[in-house]
Amino acid sequence: MQLTGAQIVERNIVTGAVVAGLQQQGVDLRVKNIRRVNDKASGYVPEAGKTLIPLTEEVSLYDDKTYVLKPGYYEIEFEEGCNIPIDTTLHIKTRSSLVRCGSQCYSGQFDGGFHTDNMGCFLHVILPISIDKGARVAQALVFESYPVNEKQKYDGQWQGDKQRN
Repeated sequence: MQLTGAQIVERNIVTGAVVAGLQQQGVDLRVKNIRRVNDKASGYVPEAGKTLIPLTEEVSLYDDKTYVLKPGYYEIEFEEGCNIPIDTTLHIKTRSSLVRCGSQCYSGQFDGGFHTDNMGCFLHVILPISIDKGARVAQALVFESYPVNEKQKYDGQWQGDKQRN
């Protein structure tokens, strides 16, 4: 079953949310920072061991408020964080306003046990776009699932913002 925006915030699954971001079945996510993925670097997904992600580069703000983005691949860091209980999963979905401007957010599933102060996703910009810092560009959707036990909950390499350190 999918939770409502109010249930998601009441259960502290999404942290740092604002009232304007509560939706019927989700919570809007606001841009904290955007970094461009270096297209000359490459990631590596091994058969076993840890994934290596490409390096990212700062994107300068125009007027201290707006990111002006050319087509490419970017990493978004959100104002909101998460604490995923062992009986839920979280998915990030692009808001339709962003899709209509020629961009799409991508993220894997956030598993039970995962927590971070600032969630993130990747942004594929197809058409040039300007995005204000604090703009709502995606939505966190949370679904109930069969619970995992303590030994099965997420405790991987991305736990607690390790990818940004």
